[in-house]
Amino acid sequence: MEFKYLKTKQVNASLWVEIHNPPVNFLTMDICEELFRLVKKVKKDPSIRVFILTGGIEHNFIMHFSIPELQKITPHNRRILMNLIFRSRITGVLMKYLTTFSNWQMDWIPGYEKLMLLLTKAIRGYSSTLFLWFQMHRLYLAIERLPKITIAAINGSCNGGGTEISACFDFRYMIHDQDFTIGQPEVLVGIIPGGGSSQRLPRLIGKARALEFMLTGNQLSPEEAKKIGLITDCFKKSEFYESVQLFADQMSTRIPIAVEGIKLAVHDGLEAPFRHALSIEMEQTIRCFDNPVTERALSGYGEIIKNKVEVPKDKRIHIKEVVKMLQNEDFIHKTQG
Repeated sequence: MEFKYLKTKQVNASLWVEIHNPPVNFLTMDICEELFRLVKKVKKDPSIRVFILTGGIEHNFIMHFSIPELQKITPHNRRILMNLIFRSRITGVLMKYLTTFSNWQMDWIPGYEKLMLLLTKAIRGYSSTLFLWFQMHRLYLAIERLPKITIAAINGSCNGGGTEISACFDFRYMIHDQDFTIGQPEVLVGIIPGGGSSQRLPRLIGKARALEFMLTGNQLSPEEAKKIGLITDCFKKSEFYESVQLFADQMSTRIPIAVEGIKLAVHDGLEAPFRHALSIEMEQTIRCFDNPVTERALSGYGEIIKNKVEVPKDKRIHIKEVVKMLQNEDFIHKTQG
């Protein structure tokens, strides 16, 4: 698969994906489209267990979304009367529910997602609005739903669209000794974080902190971002790639059916009433128990419990040691092959 803006490299069971869009890695519709194609391919590749996105230009992860493309939105909206539709409360509500219904159809009807993206791309030259939003939404959902461990390796400036896409990943790491910051400055130019951050950030760091972050438009240092839970951790530049790869190698040993089940239960459950969320959890639990790797892992765990825990106190090991045994290469090889 050939890409104009992406470079890929597989290290062990991890796929590193670098974004290359000089001079400062602005995010564009074309990059979103390439990433979407790649994520769909990665989903089907059993050799890849961890998906890592990083910047391929020195000191830049993703500066923010392309300003020239954002400037097209106003005239392009007017061409298809989108501005008038949302001026009216009635037609605005109808359009919102129509968009929601379209996203639902793309989730459940085979081929419909591809059809909608092709149709909206076909009119992109006349009005890019629908293609921009549908492609962005579908990419971010695809990353979020990817049945693999996902890591945003933020190795430089990260604003706007960069922050928005990083919020879709399971883990976010930054470099802390190069004066890099992370921000959501859209309010300063009169728009809102339109790539999902207005919804994902409150779920990630809580409503109050998300509002403060988005309404002030302030930049956060890696240490500040870590403190509020916006990123997972931060490292020195000299240790960054090695540290991320070490974590990725550790995560690549997690049993795939459990990774997929946890992510589905969390993401789908957050969108559902609590009682239905419990049913989603039950569904994923049953799927895990039906997996042969899970059967072998539980059997091996049972042996550890029998031989190391259900024994006289002077021979009993601590739960920390039990967990280490579960992460031991021999146990992983025995259960996962």
